[in-house]
Amino acid sequence: MTRRGWFWALFAVTLAVYAAMLLWTLPLISREAGGLRPFDLRPWGYSGEAAQAFLDALSAAGRATYLGTQAALDLVFPPLMAATAALAFSLILPRRPAWLWAALIALPLVAMGFDWLENWRVRGLLLAEAPPDNAQVAAASRATVLKSAAYSLEYLALLAALAAAAWRKRRGPRTKAFAVAIDGPAAAGKGTISKAVAERYGFAHLDTGLLYRAVGRRVLDGADPVAAAEKLAPEDLDRADLRLPEVSLEASRVASNPEVRAVLVAFQRRFARRAGGAVLDGRDIGTVICPGAEVKLFVTASDETRAQRRYEELRGKGHEVTLDQVLADQRTRDARDRDRDAAPLKPAADAVVIDTTTLDIRAAVQRAVDEIDRVRGVW
Repeated sequence: MTRRGWFWALFAVTLAVYAAMLLWTLPLISREAGGLRPFDLRPWGYSGEAAQAFLDALSAAGRATYLGTQAALDLVFPPLMAATAALAFSLILPRRPAWLWAALIALPLVAMGFDWLENWRVRGLLLAEAPPDNAQVAAASRATVLKSAAYSLEYLALLAALAAAAWRKRRGPRTKAFAVAIDGPAAAGKGTISKAVAERYGFAHLDTGLLYRAVGRRVLDGADPVAAAEKLAPEDLDRADLRLPEVSLEASRVASNPEVRAVLVAFQRRFARRAGGAVLDGRDIGTVICPGAEVKLFVTASDETRAQRRYEELRGKGHEVTLDQVLADQRTRDARDRDRDAAPLKPAADAVVIDTTTLDIRAAVQRAVDEIDRVRGVW
């Protein structure tokens, strides 16, 4: 389940707990207290006479129900509220100062402290034999005011954050540079995810693997690797034979050439910082090309799943290959990519890993969108 899903689940549980308390206590207390409401004991400004009238109307069972339910609510509700707020603010307010996070998450816990103080005083009123005076009732009321203020600040902060997130979503993608780095091995789904993400947000898209495939194709045609990289033309990226197994293997070889990489890396870095946002997919975007990318994803899948996908793709284009051949070529390339000295294939330390082995395209894209929205602060 995503963090957004956990938020709504916790939010629903929090509401259910509060509703259960009301459904459990109000009918019994209202029945025993007649026209008096249990809230007559708690609002600021009430008098000792109103409190005494309420107490006199309650039976021992009514008092026990009231006290027990309040104690249980005070133990369960504030931690649930704190957890819900933590999830909400992690989605709405990413990369904010630590003190702001601490303050927002601490508010429900502060309210819990005031709640306990309030109920300790109310418990004293309920169990006391002598009628409560206005001073005792006012002491209990002050704790209620402080608790209500803490909860109100929390709700206001959450509403403000939700409003800001809705405004950012309505405003659309930022016009300044915003880089999404998507890495992973062949046939894991990173290309499909990258194209979908770029289309959704209106970002420019660069399949960096095509750069190396195009250079590899030209090398197979007899060109020098460095010269091929320096003279790479846009039409080289549109060739129909860039997905052939032999081109994939040659692309892996030229990618390990430091001189070739130096030529192509400079181009990729300029592309990543263009205004309006950019999505780059490859094998070292988040680790080497754009280590400062706002979003880093590492898309992977099992060897067998990836081989099956590439096999079906090649067969669909009319290439005569076997599944065993595709799997063997894939493992050879994976080993070369992982073990090369220059920019080996690996996830960045802060990358979010998306395993697409059991995911369909929609679910995989949604995982990426959720992470991008989290970083952009869109709810």
